[in-house]
Order: sequence, then C-alpha cells, then structure tokens
Amino acid sequence: MPTENGRGGTTTASRPESEQPPLRRADVYPRPVVDGGERPAGAWTQLLDLGRGLLTSRAERAEADLEGRLRAAGSVTRCNTIAVLSPKGGVGKTTCTFLLGNTLASHLNLRCLAIDADPDFGTLGSLPREEARSERSIIDLLEELDAVSSAAELRRYVSVLPTGLHVLAAPSRAELMAALSPEHYGALTAFLGRFYDVLLLDLGTGIAGPLAGFAIERADQSVVITTPDWVTASTVLRALEHVGSDERVTLVLNQAAREGTGALEAEFRRRGIEHRVTIPYDARLGRMLDSGTYSLSGLERGTRVPVKRLGLSAAELLV
Repeated sequence: MPTENGRGGTTTASRPESEQPPLRRADVYPRPVVDGGERPAGAWTQLLDLGRGLLTSRAERAEADLEGRLRAAGSVTRCNTIAVLSPKGGVGKTTCTFLLGNTLASHLNLRCLAIDADPDFGTLGSLPREEARSERSIIDLLEELDAVSSAAELRRYVSVLPTGLHVLAAPSRAELMAALSPEHYGALTAFLGRFYDVLLLDLGTGIAGPLAGFAIERADQSVVITTPDWVTASTVLRALEHVGSDERVTLVLNQAAREGTGALEAEFRRRGIEHRVTIPYDARLGRMLDSGTYSLSGLERGTRVPVKRLGLSAAELLV
C-alpha cells in the first residue's frame, strides 16, 4: 500500500519476494537478438534486412535449394551397396568414396560404412585422424565374425568420423588383402548389412577382375570415376557398358580444372549419362584429407556444391 516518504510524496511498499514479478528474457534483452547479437528494431532494420535479402547471391540460393533437396532425399528400405570404381588408377576413387560416405552420413543421417576393398595398399583407412582410427582391418573382422553380434561389438573394428561415417580399413600387408576372394567379400557384406544402411566399396583399379565383377553384380548403384585427360576419359567411357544399367551409375569427372572441361561434359550429355558430377581440383581439399581435418563446410562453394551434388545423385538412387 502507498506510504509517505517524508518529502510530501508517497512510495510503494516492497512486495514480499514471492509476489515479485519474474525476471523476463525481455528485461535482459530489450532489443531483438540475431545470431547472438543485439540489433535495433524498427523500419530501418527492416529496410536493412530487405537489402541483405536482395544482395543474397544466386549461387547462395542455388546451394540452399540443393541442400534442401539433399536432406529430403534418400530413404532406404534395406542395406544399399555402392561400388566406387574405375578402369584407371590415380583418378580419386578413395577421395570420392570418402566424400560420398561423409555426405550421406551427415546430411541423410544414414548409417554408412566405407570399406577399403583395394587389394594393393589401399589408403581409405588412413584418412580418419589417428585418435579416431581403429587398428583393426577387414582381415581381423573376417576372422572374428562369430564373436560380433551387436553394433557395439563391431565398433572396435571401424574408425568413426565426426560426420558419423564409419571406415573399415584394409590390412597393412597387401598379400593378406590379395588373398581375399569375392566369396570373402560376399560373407563380409552380408554380415555388415545387418548393421548399416549403406556400404561403400572403395575398389582397386580395374573393372574386369573378379572382385570388381562381384562388386558390380552386388551393387545397387555404381560410382565411376574419371579425370579430364583424354586417355582416362575415353577408357572410362568404353568401360561404362560393363558397369551395368546407365540409370544406376553416377559418372564423376574428378580433379577437373575450373575451366576447360566443357567438351567432356558435352560428350557425357550426348551419350545420355543422366547422373554425372564434376568435382574440381582443390588444393584445400587435398590438405584437409592429408591432415585428417576434412570438413564440408570448410570448402569453398566451388567444391562444396559438387560434393553435395554427388551426395544427391547417390541419394536419389537408394532403394
């Protein structure tokens, strides 16, 4: 109730603590907060927001649309197998396996395992950082399949990346890897299909060998890699007829120059290759992979967008 304050005025008596109004967020942040920072409200702010929207580049809007399509794609009804292969060596099969696996795991929240199926000193298992890397390999898992009955028990054999991608490495001794037959891989993939939505097979060079033949027959889709040089591209185009249905194949033009690949891309279109992606040569991406610090968001848009397109192409072919 009001009381005299001794100066001819009145003041309001203190309320009991239980009757005090609660502290509101608006009391602490009287101005709008955007991305952690205060900014003034009013017509001027609205005008600035409109200007920013008008200045948003066409490339930003296109990437945002691609991002939305990628995240909305890719429901699976069973474990899918993706074969990553090429008749030529040194084209970036391991890199593309790694990029694709990370994208499917991070953007579609799929349980993905990338398997190093290169019989000649495969490097896929070396890409995760040391502290996240498993010292076990395909050989160890094959020898101990009967002892693994849960996803938790399987974790000791795989390296786990921040995106959620799992990697199963090849052994360091190439003679052990070379001794594996298609029957071994058949047993391995059948077993791993109980735990994963997607298996990516990073294959060695060649398409006509027994392991490549097994992978092509088993795969739900294939990713075939080429580089822009004529010798490699012409060889890959001849080999495509041995890979399977064109509708289930994504052709990747990897390590492309920023300009000068138009003739090849036009030839891919002329041949009716529906699923095709061009990934540019990117020194930053190379350093990321070599240092174990890969981050899709850390790439420039010129590389980031093609990586997302590769993920979308594969996601659209999932069954």
